Amino acid sequence: MIESITNILCKVPDVIWAAIIASLLTLGGVLLTNRGSNNRLKYQLEHDAKERENIRLMELRKSVYLESVEAISKNHMILAQMPNLELSDTEIVQTFSRSSATIAKVNLVGSQETVREMTKLSSELGAAYMKLSAKRLPLIARKTDIEILDDLIEASSKEKDRIIAMMKEVNLQGIKDERLWEVINDNYEFENKQTEKHLSDRDSLADINSQEILEFSRECFRSLKVIYPLMADALAAVRNEMKLPFDGESFKELMEESYKKGEECLEEFLSEVAENG
Repeated sequence: MIESITNILCKVPDVIWAAIIASLLTLGGVLLTNRGSNNRLKYQLEHDAKERENIRLMELRKSVYLESVEAISKNHMILAQMPNLELSDTEIVQTFSRSSATIAKVNLVGSQETVREMTKLSSELGAAYMKLSAKRLPLIARKTDIEILDDLIEASSKEKDRIIAMMKEVNLQGIKDERLWEVINDNYEFENKQTEKHLSDRDSLADINSQEILEFSRECFRSLKVIYPLMADALAAVRNEMKLPFDGESFKELMEESYKKGEECLEEFLSEVAENG
């Protein structure tokens, strides 16, 4: 059986064998080419998927970082605005809380360096906020007392006007009742003394608050000096991660110049307020 197969194969012409071998070689080349193409295609697909993921992550980081920088700016501004006692504690707390929550999103997408610098900045902002809030409370309490006294002064003034109107009416009617006039005069004197006392108390509290607000304004501004370098470091980390050029040292110098100029303007303004107050 084997000898028969061997005899048959031996009778196959060399030309046929050459064709068969050439076909096998061609088939092998095709298989190898297809394998190489498949490998390249697989690599290309993996590369494209990785590139799309990087782009998606970069867009996500860009969105988070833009929101975070805006939140940092809001917290920075709210510290500068704290001497304005017309700004309610509720507004300050809400602004600071929302902004801090936005900054915290950096922890989810940021690099280790960015997270570290943002955390340092956020911690310093929080510490400044807590410190200044504690010093603001007595000013707010005194402002409330002043407003209460204003209401009492207004009430006493209205009562005095009512008594004066009563005096005119009694006088027009020609009433000579001494007891009635004594009661009316006593009531007027009482309200007059109450008004004078409320005015004196109010002026005293207003003077104290004015002086303390001036010093509080200086302290709020001084707190920004500590924050500026941390802002520069945080921005440098973000821009490095986003592959954007940034000269951190030049930015720090610019912020320092801005702070000095702002400090000079603040002192000039506070001096004028103190002189005219």
